Amino acid sequence: MLCDVHLRKMCLETSQILSSVLHNRHIAPFPDMPKAYNPAHPVIRALNTPAKINWCIIYNDALHREYTCRFDRIHAYASLCGMYRKILFVPQVPLLPETLDFARNFKDIEISIPDIVEAYREYYRYKKLILRRWQYTRRPEPAWLNKPSAV
Repeated sequence: MLCDVHLRKMCLETSQILSSVLHNRHIAPFPDMPKAYNPAHPVIRALNTPAKINWCIIYNDALHREYTCRFDRIHAYASLCGMYRKILFVPQVPLLPETLDFARNFKDIEISIPDIVEAYREYYRYKKLILRRWQYTRRPEPAWLNKPSAV
């Protein structure tokens, strides 16, 4: 569902997040691993259970597969997916965390929709209004994205 700009950014950022998890566990970095984020960053602190880390690993894998599908090339950090999975993934842990949530207050908007999926869709509709380079290579734009933003 990510537009091209966000897909590119999230491949990098999710790899950085997982590198931070390794760093916080005092696991030595491996070749080509991106630098860790600030360990106090809210996203890093939120990855506090095996279920959440597993979800992030699976999300990272999916981002890199989508990147290859859209752009016919492999992202620079795609080779790290297997390492993150090997070192951090915990089998027999439920895939989804018990609660999924994200910050609802952003620099210029506040979203009060209680349903997390609808709240994120509303945020994304708002982002579409202000982002100049909005496109989907080899993918249709999600139908829900064309609903007018309430923000």
